[in-house]
Amino acid sequence: MSAKPGRPRTLTDDQIIDAVLAEGLDTFSMPSVAARLGVVHSGLYRYFTDREHLVVQVMDRIARSASWPAADLPWREHLEQLGETLWATCARYPGYDITALRSTNVSPGFVEMLTPHVESLQRQGLDVVDATAAVEFIRTLVLTQSIEARRLEAIADRADLPDHAIPGFADPEKWAGRGWYRRHLNTWLDGLAQRVAVRENSV
Repeated sequence: MSAKPGRPRTLTDDQIIDAVLAEGLDTFSMPSVAARLGVVHSGLYRYFTDREHLVVQVMDRIARSASWPAADLPWREHLEQLGETLWATCARYPGYDITALRSTNVSPGFVEMLTPHVESLQRQGLDVVDATAAVEFIRTLVLTQSIEARRLEAIADRADLPDHAIPGFADPEKWAGRGWYRRHLNTWLDGLAQRVAVRENSV
């Protein structure tokens, strides 16, 4: 329930971020957050320069509070577990997927949390570009497949739509939660394994 606007009052960044998450990460507006907090929306600009600045800070908190996998796992399991962390994040924070894809900035917390994982992949045979690309691939795959899973759920019973006419989409995995994500992931990881092997053999 939105609070009634009144006299200006002191807020904390955490209170504003909580209000954003309550409003909806992908749908909130500065006025809707202000109404929830009982302040005029211009007052929020004392804390955040604009909506994008606020989005970055919300994403920063989410990144720092996530349960990231141990950084010493074998590289393939490591990437799989990074994907699981991101899936859990999408489930916990509705709208995270589309917001992360739309945001024009990456939060410092996300960079800080992911850096040890890139370094771990380097120690296991990937160069810094491949290691970074691997982490970025997992991130992008999870975010796009999370959005796609919701779309497919909405049209699963619509046999009249073009999706159902594509031969490969007849596979039940396409319509079952993370099934298609795992197919994409395993295909890509198999290719990366060959790349790692070539690099190891050249050393």
